[in-house]
Amino acid sequence: MKLPLRSLLVAALLKTAVVSAQAQTVPATESTTPVAPTSTLAATPAAIAEPLLSPELAKKGNYKTYKDYLNQRYTTDKEARAAVHMFGRKQTGGAVWLVGGAAVLGYLSSQTGTKTDASTGVTTTFSISPLGYIVFAGLPAALAIGKFSRFNNGELYKMLLEYDKTHALPGYVLGKLSKSDYQ
Repeated sequence: MKLPLRSLLVAALLKTAVVSAQAQTVPATESTTPVAPTSTLAATPAAIAEPLLSPELAKKGNYKTYKDYLNQRYTTDKEARAAVHMFGRKQTGGAVWLVGGAAVLGYLSSQTGTKTDASTGVTTTFSISPLGYIVFAGLPAALAIGKFSRFNNGELYKMLLEYDKTHALPGYVLGKLSKSDYQ
């Protein structure tokens, strides 16, 4: 019996939900005595007591880039530095998509035209349709613009303002952090 794709996807989603629900339950063998919560604000360094500067204000200071300011501000906070590194990595990825897409489009454009093989006399013509130009230019450009808009310094500033209040990174940042961001 062959199941349609929609049924397989729903079954996989339900299985994932069941597994994640089981992972969140506390086994009966563990101690259920409550642990006193620790204050995360007490662990915050004294240097962070001053308000966070926006990207524009940090550039007016003695900082070369906004990332330099943030790395100096959060010298002892590994999570904040990892988030700053991840934002920089995503911005670099946007630039790579933009340059890579332009390089592929340039290469394909350079190959258009008619060529005749001298030994066989066979003439071949290579051309790109307007839809091809849209795909080869639009897809990398859309990915780059998406990265630039979601991971710009303004969004980093908003995220760090919230991080200073709660001392917890949002889910979309935690989901994108990798081991290399913590080094």
